[in-house]
Amino acid sequence: MKWIRILLLATVTAIVMWSPVVAANEQEMSEPNTAPVNYQELNGKIGPYAVKMFLKLNEVGDEVGYYYYVKYPKNVFKLRLEEMVAVNASGSMHVVLNEYTSKGVHSGTFDGQYECRGDYYAGTFTNSKGKRFKFVLQ
Repeated sequence: MKWIRILLLATVTAIVMWSPVVAANEQEMSEPNTAPVNYQELNGKIGPYAVKMFLKLNEVGDEVGYYYYVKYPKNVFKLRLEEMVAVNASGSMHVVLNEYTSKGVHSGTFDGQYECRGDYYAGTFTNSKGKRFKFVLQ
């Protein structure tokens, strides 16, 4: 009986000590509302839908950020840079981003003009069904 009490006490102590760590990790993962370090935060709309995007343009082929619909903040889509071509010397670029679900399925494409100096990205978003929407993020 004494061993059961000791084991029970050790289990309770471990749960109490680890629960704040687990809760903090779950909160970080479930609330993607803050920009990761060195990522640009853009807010705007895809068609009539409000979105929040976190972006850091690197090399073509790299995962460069994520976004989510404001109404559904736990449904996060990853973004991979497919194309980035300078349009003029003032920092305007043609940027194509592919969207991926949490399971890695390609589910849409952003194709638009990115203004480096004005923190502005606008163009056309095409979803996996081929439906097109205008998007503006700043």
